[in-house]
Amino acid sequence: MKEALPIVGGLILVLSACGGGGDERGDTPGPLVRTLEVQSDYGQIYIYDPETQQDEWADVYDEESSAIFRAMDDASASRRFVGYSTGMVDVLTPSQYNWRAPMRVEVIDAPPQLDADEWDHVVEVPLPVPSGTLCFQASGGGDPIETQIPAGTYRARLCERGLVAGAGEIEGHESYPPAALAG
Repeated sequence: MKEALPIVGGLILVLSACGGGGDERGDTPGPLVRTLEVQSDYGQIYIYDPETQQDEWADVYDEESSAIFRAMDDASASRRFVGYSTGMVDVLTPSQYNWRAPMRVEVIDAPPQLDADEWDHVVEVPLPVPSGTLCFQASGGGDPIETQIPAGTYRARLCERGLVAGAGEIEGHESYPPAALAG
């Protein structure tokens, strides 16, 4: 599951089964792998299933009722740089924006081994994906980058490195390599 990064920064999203997930995946042998280019803006990337966020986007500017604000607050208050609220994951990035950040998503059947020596930072959060559509969207709007995975409830493991190298930079050069989903 290790992958050499072409640049200093990196994030891995690993999704594993978390009760009720993965039933639809019975015919899929081995891990499911997706390689994407995602975007960050205003120092954030949102990760979500659109089915879990239908009502959340309607009142996005209401800080008390918006999953986006609650996830951002969780990322800041917990000092994990990753926040979660009602199906919304908010990843705080070290730079202002990165329009072509590599992301690798892996869906696996069981939680991967923890390889903490390779990473500066490891965070796990729940991630429901009831529709099977996983979206990555830059804060500030724009079209989400979508990928299809088996519908289910996952445990998302986000591993980061190189956060200090990109801190305070306007344009990011970070990489978000393997994101593994166990289902």
